[in-house]
Amino acid sequence: MKKWNYRKILIHMVFALGVVASLWVKASYLHHSIGLNPMLEYDRIHTLLIFSVVVIVLFNMLIFQRKAVYSLVITDLIVSFIFFADTVYGRYYGIPLTIPILYQLGFMNDVADSTFSLMQKKDLIFVVTIPVMIAYAVYFRKTLQEKKTWRHNLLIAILIVAAIGAFHLKANEVDRTHHAYERKNIAKDLGVYYFHGYDLLDFAKNKWFTSTSMDQAELETIKTYLSENTEGRELLALYDRNMNLVVIQVEAMQEFVVDLEIEGEAVTPFLNRLKNEALYFDNIYHQVAAGNTSDAEFLLNVGLHPAPVGAVNYLHATNRFITLGELLKDRGYENTGFHGYQASFWNREVVYSNYKFDDFISKEDFDLDEIVGWAISDVSFYRQAMDLVVQNQPFYSFLVTLSSHHPYDAFIKGYEPYTGDYEKTQVGNYLKSMRYVDESIEGLFERLETEGILDETIIVIYGDHSGLYQDQKALLSKLLGLSDHYVAWESIQKVPLWIVLPDSDMKGTISKTGGQVDILATILDIMGLEHPLTLGESLLIEGPGYAIKRDGSIFMDDYFYNNNEERLYDLNSHEPVEITEALAEQLERIKMDLKVSDLILKKNLFKNEEFMKLVE
Repeated sequence: MKKWNYRKILIHMVFALGVVASLWVKASYLHHSIGLNPMLEYDRIHTLLIFSVVVIVLFNMLIFQRKAVYSLVITDLIVSFIFFADTVYGRYYGIPLTIPILYQLGFMNDVADSTFSLMQKKDLIFVVTIPVMIAYAVYFRKTLQEKKTWRHNLLIAILIVAAIGAFHLKANEVDRTHHAYERKNIAKDLGVYYFHGYDLLDFAKNKWFTSTSMDQAELETIKTYLSENTEGRELLALYDRNMNLVVIQVEAMQEFVVDLEIEGEAVTPFLNRLKNEALYFDNIYHQVAAGNTSDAEFLLNVGLHPAPVGAVNYLHATNRFITLGELLKDRGYENTGFHGYQASFWNREVVYSNYKFDDFISKEDFDLDEIVGWAISDVSFYRQAMDLVVQNQPFYSFLVTLSSHHPYDAFIKGYEPYTGDYEKTQVGNYLKSMRYVDESIEGLFERLETEGILDETIIVIYGDHSGLYQDQKALLSKLLGLSDHYVAWESIQKVPLWIVLPDSDMKGTISKTGGQVDILATILDIMGLEHPLTLGESLLIEGPGYAIKRDGSIFMDDYFYNNNEERLYDLNSHEPVEITEALAEQLERIKMDLKVSDLILKKNLFKNEEFMKLVE
């Protein structure tokens, strides 16, 4: 009898430990695969993952009783699917998936080329344990389905409490102050299981249980921000007539490609020359978050920061915003948004209407006469877009390009420049895509000049986000001669910005530090457009600037503040710098940008009468 009991105990223990091992290994692989934790943090994170997995397994056993054998297999299947998606997504964006981002999973087929390039053979780890577990569960199902006694359940409950307590004791070592700025830090510090549980609860709370009215603390935050950020400067308003406005958001263009030569040949010869004929800003950092390209569109058209988690285009698609399109519409402009992909992608068909575009022209509306990359080529895209708008002036055309999208394999053959040692690499293909970008924009300028529209048009060109990620760091560092210090890598996460002003003496390079949120403020300054509240500052204002990233890290003219480490670095030497009291106050003032932006988004404050009275 005792042997039989020991056999049963062994069968249960092997199954439970097998599930624990499977769930722990998959989580650990995910952390390692997307680079969430440096090696020094692995002991802590692995311990937290073990406690998390033990709680999940024990809860299954307590809640489902006899059916726990099935619920644990299903749990492992669900975790495997989610972690695989996390891994593929995280290799590109550096963060696991969140509930808001899951809205986009319906588009996985649309981005299949980019997705497949991010998969690795090692990812089979997510499925290899599943058939073994199923076979074991089926073979020993009678034993595994036996009814538990109250003593067993009491022991399980005690173990759950103990595991939760141990998790919290270990988690107390973590500084959580930076979690509010970047959801990724929750996964980094507390593990992906905690991350997904927190995300699910937070999503439910924000979706169904959040009041849109301001409490006293939030009201004081807004008042303090407004009192400290009143500009007190008249708009430049350079033009006394309504100039056409063409804004080009270039897919994946980083600032380092400008003036870069490879094998003695310029990567972007036309845009290099354009620097001498326009205002060029060489110190603008991208500020996108989980919404990536769509976040850049939001920064430009709305002048707020992206959401702390997920994409604004899904979480706040129907919020009341005061947009560039609305201000121009009041002046009699025809506003049109253009993108060469499907209208539903990133929820643009909803969002662009809210941005006050009169029309949104997408893949379904173009003649797909030339395909480069995902869809219509940039050359054809510009040509057809201009065909539509030039007859109705003044116009605002917002053009989001597509041809230079990751993984750049459209440019493997037949495109210049020759990249030498970088041929047939993603870095080499990326440089070729930037040459294509350069040539297509040159063609657009020639078209506008030929039709006599260039002298009546302000043209803004900027990149939307980084083009080469951590998986290409070694090769890109070799190309650019970057040091191994991570601040060097952070320092190249810039996007170029050109503002072409007809008949203006304002030309040349401006090296003031800024972010994408400042582009709208600069356009408003030039065109003399009044806006009650943008969180950016015109880049034409003299004085120091800054760019705050979504994770709370900050670039200033001379310094980089890493919010995760709470350390300040000299941008030139990469050496740590003491944070003086004055610098600490400055950093806290800058962080207010994110707090105010998050309040506006979460509470839909442009629809709040009390808020509008404050800002107006």
